[in-house]
Amino acid sequence: MPEITALIFDFDGVIVDTETPDFATWQQEFRAHGVELDRELWSSFIGSSMEGFDICGHLEDLAGQCVDREALQSRRRRRYINLVNSSPVLPGVMEYFDLARRCGMKIGVASSSTRSWVEGHMKRLGLIGCVDSIKTRDNVTNVKPDPELYRLSLDSLGVSSAEGIAIEDSVNGVLSAVTAGLFCVAVPNEMTKSMDMGLAHLKLESLAEMSLKKLIDLAGDPA
Repeated sequence: MPEITALIFDFDGVIVDTETPDFATWQQEFRAHGVELDRELWSSFIGSSMEGFDICGHLEDLAGQCVDREALQSRRRRRYINLVNSSPVLPGVMEYFDLARRCGMKIGVASSSTRSWVEGHMKRLGLIGCVDSIKTRDNVTNVKPDPELYRLSLDSLGVSSAEGIAIEDSVNGVLSAVTAGLFCVAVPNEMTKSMDMGLAHLKLESLAEMSLKKLIDLAGDPA
């Protein structure tokens, strides 16, 4: 088996839990209009894109009334950004970054979010200088669950799929990584913990649950 030489992280929900506050702030708007935002429907977009889904239109359909979309979006966005900006790095992430750098491994980020979103938060968290590659929706035609993001990340890092480990939190992300040929670790968060992660090679409660050394050993000998 080839040596494991690279880690590729999803961003949202893996490095920082941006997904719980995203849903929570939208749910707050829906409840203010006397309706519920279906968690399962919302979860189907996690790790991919909401392009093509008119969430304000969905709210209007459920509530049976028009809403001031601009005001709603602005109000909701402010609350969301405030929550995310106070969110810490998730457990185990810093330890993985630190050990990977000390071991000379390459680190990539593959995200269906925008480059400005990912890079902005990586800078805020002091992690931007730790990564060798950041690939986002701005770099590809198709976001997850398509494997394009992971294939591009592998090319950028100069490694084969057999040399990398992907760390994901959603069904869309796991499918993307596995289709690209990577050993994939699922680390669900509050929003994705009920999803079926059966395609992942390994599922952890958090990265703090397993040392990077042990993970590399498992990935190098999946049998």
